Formats: sequence, C-alpha cells, structure tokens
Amino acid sequence: MVKKYLTLVENYMKRFERGGFLVGDVFKFDGKFKSSDAYKSLGQNTKDLIDDMLATGLHVRVVGINDTNGQRYPGNPQTSDASSVQLSLALDNGGGRYSHYVTVSPSLGQPESHYPNLLPIPDAMRRKNTVNIKPKELGKSDNIANKTDKGDGKLSDTNLSLPTTNTTLPVKSTTPSPAVASYTHQYLGDLVKA
Repeated sequence: MVKKYLTLVENYMKRFERGGFLVGDVFKFDGKFKSSDAYKSLGQNTKDLIDDMLATGLHVRVVGINDTNGQRYPGNPQTSDASSVQLSLALDNGGGRYSHYVTVSPSLGQPESHYPNLLPIPDAMRRKNTVNIKPKELGKSDNIANKTDKGDGKLSDTNLSLPTTNTTLPVKSTTPSPAVASYTHQYLGDLVKA
C-alpha cells in the first residue's frame, strides 16, 4: 500500500521583514521621541492621544503593520518594503481588549521583549493590597450582629470565644430514667437484697 503525504508549507512574516516589529509586540517609546521629526509632523489630536496612552501606565501594543506606499502587486509578499511601514498601536486594557488606536512611525520607539516570560502586570492594573499578615486583637465592636437575646428579651454581647472550663447545666428530670425504673433493674435489685 502506498501512502501519500502532502507537505504543507506556510509562509509567515518574520520580525525584520516588517521594520523590526511583529503584531502583538509591546511598543516602548524612546526617551526623546517628542523631539523627532516624525512626532512633530503628527497632528495635535494625535499627540494628545499618545500622551493619554502614556499617562495610563498600561502596555502599548502593535496591532497592525501597514505599508506607507500601496503595493504595486498586492498579492505578492515580496513587493513589501520593510523600510517604509507605519505601525498601528493600541492600548492593551487586558483580556484582549484594546483601545486608543493610533498610527505612528516606527522611528518613535522599539519593541520591548520579555521572552521567555509573560509581560509584567502594569502598576495601573494592580490594586492596593490591604491584607494584614500580622494578626492583631480585634477591638470590641458595637455591631448588632454581635448581640444575642439570652432569653431575657434584651440584646447583650455574644460570647465570641469558647469557654475554657466545663459548664454544668442545672437539669432537673421530670420523669425518672427508663433505665432506673425498668423491671430488670428492680428484679436485680431485689436479688442483691436477698
């Protein structure tokens, strides 16, 4: 029996074929990107959007890589020019949610790599931790949930701790125990007396 195998080869985009970026990269703006000509050529509303993105403290991701010039033969991947691309950036809000989309020149920053680890959680996503690791005595609270009616019709403080000694309850039996008053017990008692 002859087996036939079909070899599948997939062409994928490599990092340095598209200006040094891949979709999904974390984009880090350079320290002096505001003094570059690419930033100065942007409109004021785009500059304000970039400032808003940086003020949030969240990760900025590359969500698209576009050619600045249209391709002459759009179906041919070899006609793409790696040196003339624009990056579509978005603010990563976590959980696959993106907002604040903007298109900028790749000269404003570079990709930030955290391989092989996952991205660190941004400080804007962390909540303030109020966990008290060192236990301390809880003060007396006047909360109604800590009050009990002990049968006198008034609310008094509930015992919130277990007793350390045995408590004897005053019990008066209304009828004698069946074991004491049984016929067998009386019969055996009579035998002992005789």
